[in-house]
Amino acid sequence: MADPTRTARADGATDPPTVREWLKPLESAGLRRHTSAKRVGGKAASLGRLLRDGFPVPRGWVLDARCFTELVDRQLPPGHDLATLIRLSGTRAGVDRAARARDRILSEPLPEALSTALRALWQAVEQEAPWGLAVRSSATCEDSEETSMAGLATTVLGVRGEAGLDAAIRQVWASAFLPRALAYLAHAGVRDVAMGVVLQVMVRAEAAGVLFTSPPPGLEGEHWHAGERLVNATLGLGAPVVDGAAAADTIRLARDGGRVVASAVAQKRRALVVGAAGLEEVPVPEASAEQPALGEAALRQLAELAERLEQGGKGPFDVEFAVEVVEERGEGPPGAGLVVDGEAPSDRPEAAAAAGASAPAAREAGEGAPSPAAREAGEGAPSPARRVWLLQVRPVSGGGFPEGGDADTIWSRANVGEALPGAATPLTWSVARAFSDRGFREAFAALGCRVPRGARLVANVHGRFYLNLTAFMRIAAQVPGLSPRALLGMSGGASEALIARLAEQSEGVSRRGFYARLPLTGPRLLLRQARLEREVAAYEGEALWAQRALSELDMTLLPDDAIGTTLRSVFLLLERTGTRMLHCASASLASHLALCKALERIAGRRASARSASGEAHLDAPAGRAETNVEHLAQVLAGGVRELDSAGPGIELARVAELVLQDRTARERLLAGGVLWPRDLPEGPARDAYARFLDAYGDRAVREAELATPRWREDPSPVVAMLTASLRGAPGDPERALARARALADREMAMLETRVPRLELALLRTLVGRAQRYVRLRERMRTWVTRVLGMLRRVALDIDRRLRRLDPSLEPGSVFFCTYEELATALSSGRADVGHLVRLRRAEHLRDAARPDPPATFIGRPPPVVLPPASGERLLGLPASPGVVEGRARVLEPGASALDAVAPGEVLVARTTDVGLSPLFLVAAAVVTELGGPMSHASIVAREYGIPAVVNVPGVTLAIKTGDRLRIDGDRGVVERLDERASPSSPGVVAGGAPGGGAAPRAATPG
Repeated sequence: MADPTRTARADGATDPPTVREWLKPLESAGLRRHTSAKRVGGKAASLGRLLRDGFPVPRGWVLDARCFTELVDRQLPPGHDLATLIRLSGTRAGVDRAARARDRILSEPLPEALSTALRALWQAVEQEAPWGLAVRSSATCEDSEETSMAGLATTVLGVRGEAGLDAAIRQVWASAFLPRALAYLAHAGVRDVAMGVVLQVMVRAEAAGVLFTSPPPGLEGEHWHAGERLVNATLGLGAPVVDGAAAADTIRLARDGGRVVASAVAQKRRALVVGAAGLEEVPVPEASAEQPALGEAALRQLAELAERLEQGGKGPFDVEFAVEVVEERGEGPPGAGLVVDGEAPSDRPEAAAAAGASAPAAREAGEGAPSPAAREAGEGAPSPARRVWLLQVRPVSGGGFPEGGDADTIWSRANVGEALPGAATPLTWSVARAFSDRGFREAFAALGCRVPRGARLVANVHGRFYLNLTAFMRIAAQVPGLSPRALLGMSGGASEALIARLAEQSEGVSRRGFYARLPLTGPRLLLRQARLEREVAAYEGEALWAQRALSELDMTLLPDDAIGTTLRSVFLLLERTGTRMLHCASASLASHLALCKALERIAGRRASARSASGEAHLDAPAGRAETNVEHLAQVLAGGVRELDSAGPGIELARVAELVLQDRTARERLLAGGVLWPRDLPEGPARDAYARFLDAYGDRAVREAELATPRWREDPSPVVAMLTASLRGAPGDPERALARARALADREMAMLETRVPRLELALLRTLVGRAQRYVRLRERMRTWVTRVLGMLRRVALDIDRRLRRLDPSLEPGSVFFCTYEELATALSSGRADVGHLVRLRRAEHLRDAARPDPPATFIGRPPPVVLPPASGERLLGLPASPGVVEGRARVLEPGASALDAVAPGEVLVARTTDVGLSPLFLVAAAVVTELGGPMSHASIVAREYGIPAVVNVPGVTLAIKTGDRLRIDGDRGVVERLDERASPSSPGVVAGGAPGGGAAPRAATPG
């Protein structure tokens, strides 16, 4: 039976008259003309319908969308209304007007009568809303079958008091003016929209999350079958699950009967709750952190609710829910049994973290507290009843298509995501889009391909950088041999089904133009490749001069137009650098494909002879028959000396050697007393650290993001990695490099016994070319990082100028303008960009809070995060050979807790850029979700001689820190093992040799 203190009252008679004048009871939404979806919005109408159908929905009220329309008409200048802004979506004028309109909405007060109604509402519900109210958007086009504003409009949680409600309503209204929302509405064909607002009593959530009643079209597959429902859940409020800000449990439920088909329990170290001061995160006791957030009773209720929702063939639905504890003695007061404002009931100390205790209360709860699921199973104190509340229910329709795509377009960031993981700031995106689009076009033109006019090769998807694979492959298909399988085998991120679909999309592409241009483009391309090394050397002379000139320039003395000229010159240098890097990458790709083709041809001719004689397969390194030609080509091309990307790890290992020889330096570092070289005692260690920062100060973790401080500005990540390396035995970095060279030499020696002399000479030539072009590619990648550092330096000076003109701006505001906006503002002398900064900062925060879309998707980014693969074996792409066992260390996004990595552990991460490569010499192996065998991190792993497996879907969810793993870098397999070894020996090579430090860990094939 529903709790009368929490569900909506049918007549709303208990609401004061001043409240009823402005706010209608939620259960009346959608019932009559004056509360229709056109008046109160789609979300309010949906929740009202659920209430009338008897679903458990918290008590709420709705503010008519006409209030929003009247405010816009009264307070905004002509041409700033949503209908006009939707028409202007994507234009410079549209963004400028939207930013000014948003500022006005946020600054203007609400009508006095509405403020009075909000005051009366809070006074009436304060006692039954200890966690405050949730203020949600309800656009007139929202939560329909055709459009969904999911993730675009704002929800504000834990709102208390009249002033809080006033500000929250204005935040919700202002979110309609964000560029991404306007672009979505324009793409969906919506011509105008108004914004209603839903106010609901907050559920004091012990756990919460999202339920997807069935897979949306296109998402059925290995990870989520057609006859299943999917639940994502965590402890406390569900906002981190909805926004993707935290890892969550994933549970697959059978549609028939609701049984658990598979589940993956995440490490939930913190929970979001409403405390005395509003939303706050509290620590979760260790024992509860690794237990399921939901027990059997809650899952059973969710299954029943899903079945009811889909009656009549409706769905699929995206359902936000919360689980509340109620007293065992019948229908107790709302939220009974939960911790509120730091007061923990004596009989349930473990709830301190799950439901809102302060940090001291959570610590007092102790480590052994049972989770909600454990208590339901009878562990610990008697289990109170739990109720599932529905907070939102909307059709799973997803967002709009990325710019330049349609329902069949295939998008991927499997490889580009390594360089720029997560949401990019507007300045970074505008720069990266310009130089990558130009670079791709020039690289294709050099190959003799025609790029269709208007083709969009890259797109911004929730702030993430995505490549249009459909367009890319159709252009590449003009060149014989550049098939989707050949290209994606190296970049990763594509299943067999996806490769087949791309091949089908590329069928029928004419090559007549390519062959017609070949007499001109062929010799030109060969000449360019022959001169590439000299061109890179010439470029380096130019870039070194520009770098030196900028370092000697006192930008504070320059007027605005001169700093604008400086910005443009560095931007043009970055474009040239990017183009040159892509030429080197194209040459590297071509040489690798040529090597693979030669090995394939040799292997094919000798296949029958090998079978008859029992000879080991030619395409298997040192007798490993399961390894393919692609992998053999990688091994042969390994051991590249003077590889720029390997430099930071090698040099930091040398610094660590010197620190270990200096007792005072070592103790100071381990005690956390070192940041800059001056913090070390005088001596070789201090000098080596200073040289490291001088040589690699332009690098950083996530270094392609311009807003990221470089190591020269903040060396704390370097110190963390140096500290981690000090915990192991001193290692010889040269020995690590020698392992890769020895393995390549071993493979070549094996080939010498089986391949004719002429073919062997060809192979040696191709291997040499592959190594040379990889070296050039990585050298230009280093220069891209250096020029980005130069661009950041100019941007920081512009930031100083912007904040001098508008003191209300926060530091770093420059990164929330696009390059074009900065160039225009500086050249015109009107640096009035505060409104744009506030608009773009708000949108970036929204993008950064979203879950990462899948590495590869078709059409539009799906609104769900798929569960990781179940089972003990996870499959990816082999990136660096060797087999090793060790305990997992799952790296959180960013550069946090790098010093926690222990020697011999297996690094598991979403992606690893060159800024994290020094940890490779500490680790036993590397596993990533993104990337391919030819990515920068894979190349570095091969140079260091440590096993690596990349492109393992969902590995950071499937694996937990401390899990014992076997990494097979030859076959691309990650295997979870039973607990057989103590934590004191984290790295063990297959065969029993201990790992640690920079000593050899990977078993050599043979």
